[in-house]
Amino acid sequence: MSLRPSVLSGYRRLLRARLLPFSSDPHALSESRRELKTQFLLNKDITDSSQILELLKGIDEVETMLKTSIVQGKISERDSKPVVEVKIREDNKDAMDVDQLNQLESLGGDLGGKEETKSISELKIDRSS
Repeated sequence: MSLRPSVLSGYRRLLRARLLPFSSDPHALSESRRELKTQFLLNKDITDSSQILELLKGIDEVETMLKTSIVQGKISERDSKPVVEVKIREDNKDAMDVDQLNQLESLGGDLGGKEETKSISELKIDRSS
């Protein structure tokens, strides 16, 4: 039995899944597409079925991660204060427990290290789909 159709299907699934968290970020879309292609090409010569099946499991895990575990924030200004807006999709909510959602709401302070990053005085959580 050839695993090629499953591999190609997995590649297409990952290309589609990356659209969910990165839909408003052209750079992330481009880089994620490039990295997917790179990783698949690195493994193109694998012929052992057991290795390919392990890689297919990895595809399933990455797809789930892209659909449920990644949220992207956007820094904006409101009343002259920096605000991070995070859209949490239904898939994200389903994968998070109440404590995790509460932790997101309580975030504040410095985003972490980059000079151009502003401190956050407010975090707005949009829980709509």
